[in-house]
Amino acid sequence: MNLRRRARFGADERAYIDVVPLVDTLLAVFLFLAVLAFQSPLTFIAVKLPEAEKGESQRIRAARVQITKNGAFLLEGKPVDLKTIEKFLTDRKPSYLIIEGDEDTRHKFVVYVMDVAKKAGVENVIIAVRKKR
Repeated sequence: MNLRRRARFGADERAYIDVVPLVDTLLAVFLFLAVLAFQSPLTFIAVKLPEAEKGESQRIRAARVQITKNGAFLLEGKPVDLKTIEKFLTDRKPSYLIIEGDEDTRHKFVVYVMDVAKKAGVENVIIAVRKKR
């Protein structure tokens, strides 16, 4: 004799798992992680560095100036002019300045930045290149 009575549910009384809140929660977590993953302290721009046969990779702390194809200057990822670059270099006195000029930029813009760096007393100026593959 079976003393336990089996509960039989009708079609309307059956338990089910609602997946909509689960999907909403996972989507929110996914978006949070995506935003977090793409946060970067440095802002990169579309500067295509020229290639060189010889080049070496170095890790140094230095000021970074980027020169776009049309001659616009960016200091640490922010648009600036030559006066601002000179003031920054004079105030901070970095020992290294990295110039990242687009491969199609005019030579005169690179020379302008080098001249400003020399006036500000920067001892080492590095021109960034891509290594040929």
